[in-house]
Amino acid sequence: MPPIRPNARKPRRSGAIAPLAAILTVFLLGMVAFAVDISWIALTSSQLQNDADAAALAGVQQLMANYALYVAPGQTPANKAALIAAAMSQARATAKQYAKANSAGGVGSLALLDADVEFGFRDAKGKYTPYPADPDYPNTVKLLLRRDAHANSQLGLFFAPVLGVRTVNVLAPASATLYVGTVVGFKPTNKNVRLLPITYDVNHWNNFLATGEDPDGNVSRDAVGNPQIQVYPSIMFSGNQGELSLDDSHNGAAEISGWLDNGVPASAIQALTDAGLIPLDKHSGNKYDWQGNPGFKGSTVMTINAHVGEVYYLPLYKPAVPNANNYRAGVGQGGNYFYDIVAFVPVTIMPVGQSNKEIIVQPAVGYDPAFDFGSGSIVPAGTPKQPVTTFSTPKLTG
Repeated sequence: MPPIRPNARKPRRSGAIAPLAAILTVFLLGMVAFAVDISWIALTSSQLQNDADAAALAGVQQLMANYALYVAPGQTPANKAALIAAAMSQARATAKQYAKANSAGGVGSLALLDADVEFGFRDAKGKYTPYPADPDYPNTVKLLLRRDAHANSQLGLFFAPVLGVRTVNVLAPASATLYVGTVVGFKPTNKNVRLLPITYDVNHWNNFLATGEDPDGNVSRDAVGNPQIQVYPSIMFSGNQGELSLDDSHNGAAEISGWLDNGVPASAIQALTDAGLIPLDKHSGNKYDWQGNPGFKGSTVMTINAHVGEVYYLPLYKPAVPNANNYRAGVGQGGNYFYDIVAFVPVTIMPVGQSNKEIIVQPAVGYDPAFDFGSGSIVPAGTPKQPVTTFSTPKLTG
C-alpha cells in the first residue's frame, strides 16, 4: 500500500473566472449606464423646470398691462376681448423669448410651442379654469417646456444605448398666477416712490370705477375711447382737491416739484412711517392728521402735466363732510389743513387741453417693490369685488 502524502496538491481548475467576469462586466456596465444617465436626466429635468418656471413668471407679468383698462367702467365686450387678446399675445411672446434665452441638457435656445402655452383664471380657492371656458380676464399662464420629438429634440443618453435605450423625453410643466393686494403704505427702498402730492375723494373715485362718471356727472374718454377722470378741479365739490405733504412737514413749491420730478425719497417715506401715517391699516387715533392745503398751485398742475404717460400713486381721502351742500374734504384752514388718507391707487397722467389748468388721470396698473400690502389682502387678480390694480409679485402655482 503506497504511503499517504498529506501535502499532495489537488489538480487546478482552469477557465472558471472568465465567464463570471464577463457576466459581471455586463452588469457593471448596466449599473454605470443607469447611474450616469439617471443623473443626466435629473440634471436636464431640473434645468428644464427652472427654464419653464422663469418663462411662466415672465409671461404672466405681461398680463398686468391691460388689466386696469379691462376693469375700467364702460368697456364694451369688443374692447374687453381686444384687451385680453393683446395681453395674451404679449404674454406668449415673452414666455417664448425667455425660453429661447435658456438651455437644458446641452441644448440652447429652447423652443416653446404656441400650443403649449395656455391661459386661464385661478380663483381664491385655487380652482383653475382655462380661457375661454372662463371668459373673464385671465390671471394665470400655464405652459409645457419640452425635450422630445415635438420640440428641442429628445435627450440623448451616454451609456444606455448599450442596453438599447438611446433617448428619453423630458417634460417640464409650469404655472404662474398674478396676485393683487391693497396698498397701505410704502417701504423705504433705494428707489424713490412715484407718489402724487395731491389727494382725491375716495367716494368719488369708487363712483368713477363703478359708473365712469366724475362727481359732476361727466364722462370723459381718451383718444381711443378708454375712460379717464379729471381730478382737478371739481366743479360741484369745490373742496375736492388738495396739495398733500409727503414727508409730514413740507408742501412748498420746491418740495412738490422735486417729488413729482424725482419721486419721493426713502427719507420722506420713513418720516411718514415714523409719524404713524403709514401703513394705513395700522393708523390709529386722529384720522385727520395728514398735512395739506385746501387750495392748489398752478405750478403744481403744470409740473404734473409735464409727466403725461407716466404712472404715479394717487392718495385717496375720506371726506370730513361728504354732503354736497356743505362738503368738506378735511379739517382746518390754510397751511393747517389735514386729510384722512385711506388708500393709494395707481394712475396714468393723461394729456390735457391747451389751458393746462386741469389734471386728468386714468386708472393704471401698479407694480412696485416698495408696496406695503395690508395683512391678508393679497389674492389672485380678479377675485376681489372691487377692482384692485396694485399687483404683488406673481407666484408659481400648481
